[in-house]
Amino acid sequence: MNDKDRAAAFLSQLRQIPALSELDESAARFLAGGSHLRCASRGQILYERGGPPTGLYCLLKGRVKLAALSADGSERVLDLVLPGRIFGQAATILNQPYPVFSQALCESEVLHVGRERLLEAIARWPEIALILLRSVAHDVVQLIHDVEACCLMSASQRLIDFLLNEASCSASGGGAVVTLPAAKALVASSLNLSAETFSRELHELARQDLVEVDRRTVRIPSLCRLRAHGEGASPEPAACVMG
Repeated sequence: MNDKDRAAAFLSQLRQIPALSELDESAARFLAGGSHLRCASRGQILYERGGPPTGLYCLLKGRVKLAALSADGSERVLDLVLPGRIFGQAATILNQPYPVFSQALCESEVLHVGRERLLEAIARWPEIALILLRSVAHDVVQLIHDVEACCLMSASQRLIDFLLNEASCSASGGGAVVTLPAAKALVASSLNLSAETFSRELHELARQDLVEVDRRTVRIPSLCRLRAHGEGASPEPAACVMG
């Protein structure tokens, strides 16, 4: 498939990514012309930690985790990527090895824009650099929030903070429904909690009628009550360790 054929085939997929949806038509076609569609099965590694940066990843369908392994082999989930997100941009821009590994959590489709094509596009259309800068800046802000939560919030507060953030887009009236983006163990790891602590805290919130849990669906009867409970909880001594 040549560049023209790829541009025709992948332009609509590229437009599914909010960050890239308003690109100039010529810029979008140029990026699409340097793209490849990758279908990943559950558990498939998209790139390894320490691997050379090959380009920008755009998640079209499925779920992907970004994670790191400690020396003893324990895993820490740093991000759960949902459709519409881009990832791998920092390593690609810096031309440095990927600092984490990425793995599909279910059947997923990813549009991969090659690094050389991306850099040439940035040179031609500087607005693409601004898009990537905003994306990286968003990731930095989220990382700062995660570090703050890890060091300054109790396990209960971290869970409540997560639920409130996830509920912000789906809230109706005084309550909301949250669908966990992945298995509880993975969500727990992304909050720097053990799976046991996550389940215990979630069941404690349910015991106090602050949430209702049905597998991966969490119903919040009152966002105000849940928020007030989180603000009234006493933080644990600061320690960035697994809860």
